[in-house]
Amino acid sequence: TDCIDCVAGRYVDVAGSAALSECKDCAAGKYVAVVGSSAASDCIDCAAGRYVDVGGSDSDTDCIDCVAGKYVEDTGSALESDCIGCAAGKYSTMIGSVSAVSCIDCEAGRYGNVTGSATLEDCIECAVGRYVVATGSDEAEDCIGCAVGRYIDVLGSDEAEDCIDCVAGRYLDVEGGSAASDCIGCAAGRYSETSGNDAADDCIGCVAGKYVEAEGSN
Repeated sequence: TDCIDCVAGRYVDVAGSAALSECKDCAAGKYVAVVGSSAASDCIDCAAGRYVDVGGSDSDTDCIDCVAGKYVEDTGSALESDCIGCAAGKYSTMIGSVSAVSCIDCEAGRYGNVTGSATLEDCIECAVGRYVVATGSDEAEDCIGCAVGRYIDVLGSDEAEDCIDCVAGRYLDVEGGSAASDCIGCAAGRYSETSGNDAADDCIGCVAGKYVEAEGSN
């Protein structure tokens, strides 16, 4: 026969076609790798985790992986925007992900406040003076200030025990201390022998007959 097959990526679903232009492109989100297709149903959906945003695709390699940090569960996706960003507080390093299951919680000590994060580094470390025990935190407010009487001077702390007691002779009466220098010395004439003090009243006055000139005495 002199009849010519429609090329891969196209089909014609009526008899008696007289020109190449009558072959129709497979829709975006689909492809067909063989010649001579005779129905739109011959066009195959791009797999989950992938999309193609043009018509007439002739190979599954034309389907594009969703980027790291995104996934799509449905087949036949036709737009990059069909790929869904991992929720805030999560990230995924995988390309072509097919499910939200691939999204991993930000680890303790960090939070992620945007969607579509692609690396652990996109999760932000809690500021100095703060910590978070839970994984998957999605805002800075999830990071908890060290209790009064304590401080932490490094980023990304993941437990309350990371907070350090103010030394004897000093106190801190606000939460979220971020340096040893935040701890306030007991006033002259007063001292404390314990660490972790959280109020000026924890400093004890020298007894009658004794004095101390220096601040921060212990």
